[in-house]
Amino acid sequence: MRGRLKSWYAKARSGCRRLIPSAWRRGELGVGLFPEHLVITRVGGWRRKLLEKEIIALLPAPVDAPRWQSALETLAGKVAAGALAGADVTVVLSNHYVHYVLVPWSELLSSEEDQLAFARQRFVRVHGSVAEGWLLRLSQASSRQARLACGVEKALIDALEAVLTPLGRRYRSLQPHFMASFNLWRARLSKQPGWFVVAEPGRLCLALLQDGQWQSVRSVKISADWPHELSTVLAREQYLVDSQTECDHVLVFAPDLPDLEGMEKGKWQIETLPA
Repeated sequence: MRGRLKSWYAKARSGCRRLIPSAWRRGELGVGLFPEHLVITRVGGWRRKLLEKEIIALLPAPVDAPRWQSALETLAGKVAAGALAGADVTVVLSNHYVHYVLVPWSELLSSEEDQLAFARQRFVRVHGSVAEGWLLRLSQASSRQARLACGVEKALIDALEAVLTPLGRRYRSLQPHFMASFNLWRARLSKQPGWFVVAEPGRLCLALLQDGQWQSVRSVKISADWPHELSTVLAREQYLVDSQTECDHVLVFAPDLPDLEGMEKGKWQIETLPA
């Protein structure tokens, strides 16, 4: 699958930093920051077997504080207690904290700087001047292909680095949830044109891929009853996408809600991916 998204933090912190598989050396920790909970998983061994998983419910952040403050304070407590010791750490950010936009290929966008500037213009058009201060990253892509841009509030990136400073170089990677999920399932996505849906409580990220290329990407708010609304959401997204190919194949990754047997599918060929 072309268009693989690089590790955000590894690229942003040091141009020479590489994300090196290290499960055989000292294990890996995954930290997931979500609005209502913090997830910490530990894997180890050559096959990266899941050894531990902890889900910590979060108190609501104060009204005048960033929505992610409770998660950062809880994570800081874990770092101070040594809960993240002895492993390389990858942090995954909820899609509630990440914004996405597709940057179409154009011969007028001849450099990386041009494409980033164009992506920022699109973010500002949708989200206003607040997007001027976001940190942006672009997916890799071959020539003449669209690229996926991600935008994250700089204050969140800086706060994470401050909290994880005691880990030093063991803080290996920062990835948006949609990016991490895409990289996990990209082999399945390359087999045929289809929709890829990543579900979190309160939010869906939907992308259409065809011939290994991004056709559209959108993040939408949802209710707790989203499995019964998905067919309607997909129909609306398909209507909005400027594509010559109608695609009914859908891969759904919903790690917070693995049992989707009662989902209303309508015309859609929906396949749920294991958590």
